Amino acid sequence: MKKLFVIGLASTLALLVGYVAFMSYSRSKEAGLMRMSRQFVAHGQFNEARLSLSEVLRLDKRNVEATRLMADMVAGDPRGNELQWRQRVVDLDPNSTEDRVALAMVALGVHNLSIATNALNQIPASGQNTAQYQNAIGVLDIALHEPLAAEAAFSAATRLDPASEAPRMNLAVIRLHSTNQVSVAEAVQQLNAFAVGTNASYRCRAMRELIADDFVHSKMRSALALSRKLLAEPDSSFSDRLLQLDLLQRASDPGLSPALVSAEAAAGKNVDLINSLAQWEIGHLPADRPLDWLTRLPRSLQTNQPVAMLSAECRMALHDWSGLQQSLQAQNWQIVDFMRHALLAKAFYGEQLTDSMNDEWAKAVQGAGVGLRNLTVLLQLTMEWKWTAEQTDLLSSILKHHPEAKWAVPLMMKNLEAGGRTRELMNLFEQQVEQDPNDLQAKNNLAMTALLLNETELKPFDLSSQVYGMEPTNISYASTYAFSLYEQNRPADALKVFAPFDVKSLSDTGVAGYYGLVLRANGHEKMAREYLARAATNPNLLPEERKLFGLTP
Repeated sequence: MKKLFVIGLASTLALLVGYVAFMSYSRSKEAGLMRMSRQFVAHGQFNEARLSLSEVLRLDKRNVEATRLMADMVAGDPRGNELQWRQRVVDLDPNSTEDRVALAMVALGVHNLSIATNALNQIPASGQNTAQYQNAIGVLDIALHEPLAAEAAFSAATRLDPASEAPRMNLAVIRLHSTNQVSVAEAVQQLNAFAVGTNASYRCRAMRELIADDFVHSKMRSALALSRKLLAEPDSSFSDRLLQLDLLQRASDPGLSPALVSAEAAAGKNVDLINSLAQWEIGHLPADRPLDWLTRLPRSLQTNQPVAMLSAECRMALHDWSGLQQSLQAQNWQIVDFMRHALLAKAFYGEQLTDSMNDEWAKAVQGAGVGLRNLTVLLQLTMEWKWTAEQTDLLSSILKHHPEAKWAVPLMMKNLEAGGRTRELMNLFEQQVEQDPNDLQAKNNLAMTALLLNETELKPFDLSSQVYGMEPTNISYASTYAFSLYEQNRPADALKVFAPFDVKSLSDTGVAGYYGLVLRANGHEKMAREYLARAATNPNLLPEERKLFGLTP
């Protein structure tokens, strides 16, 4: 037994020694990889740095420095998810004020106010007396539309660190829009200083702000001069070209045409830039101008779905239905091919080829499926094209498959009312009541349409009484209940229901007709004619209502 104990102890000690040696090796390897990572970053070898940092985090996923460096590495890369990395750093080091501020600034950059607010609110008072914190608070205040609070925060940041450029730039920008002319003059002076400074990023931002200010105040010559300087900057962006196009068009400058040619050349084969420029041209120029450019692009770009859609938009604006049909016929837009079929339907509609139009629209609806996003896209097209029947069908599908899409109900009601489709309205209200038995408005609407259609099996008398009992001061509910009493040959009781309401409420075009009916039934013929005439001005009366009020069809 003693021998076995000694052997066991020796084995345990060997394992312990091995574990200590392994941990020592791991820590040594981790430290070495961190040194390499820092060197890679210092020499701009970011791919190598990313690989070595990944290995560090594989060895120790709680390494704060490696996580922070990785966040720095992916900064500005939309695919790198900097926000996620910054959140991870804060999770690992929750007491770091600098990391919380960094997280807040990234969150503000992607308009995530919740994360930004939470990150800044958890910084203790002892960490708030820094320029970085006050600058971040100022940026958050701007996002929250609180300019006075933002100005105070930026002012505090500049006092804490007069050499820091970020809060000084932010303070100048916010004061540029002040109503105090002294503050505006100081802001312009400060931005002009930034515009000739050594920091390229601030130089460009300052020029953009000054250009926008000149544009607002119609100082076009100054704005154009600054725009040319901005485009000469290495850090200028393609959006700065679009800004210059705005200026040239506003100034009716002959330089617009060559600037357009230059912008088209700069867009090259980049689909995102082509998309941005084409949208600018579509919004500012006759449709034949952007279409001419888009059709001169390489064929591989012309059939790219975003570019093809822009070309289709131009052809629709020009009513070039044949060209639209031919350009779309042989294409395939993959998961959004339903959009291509919808545009083909529009082309055939323009050519008055009804059968082909219906066929393509059926393919569009089938291809869209029942997903809310796709159905909404098609719905927007039908609204733009004023295709009422197709719009109603889509709304019906949305409400069937997505009852949570409450926004579709008023649109559906408007369409059915415009078409005088009372029975379909009643079915819609019945569906709403089934989904939410506590929806008083839906119950009231169901009661009214059931009364108009004499659908007694839906118990409209009971429904209207129930709704009115819940909210007797609601004129709409009172009007429905009074009409139900009128239909039960109880005109005196119906008149009592209307008694508490003032003339303004009773003169509402949705109520006046029913009040007129009740007045007439109680022998007040002259007053009844006045209110029935008022009802006749309502363009949304249903056929049954027009008949009820004695109006022409």
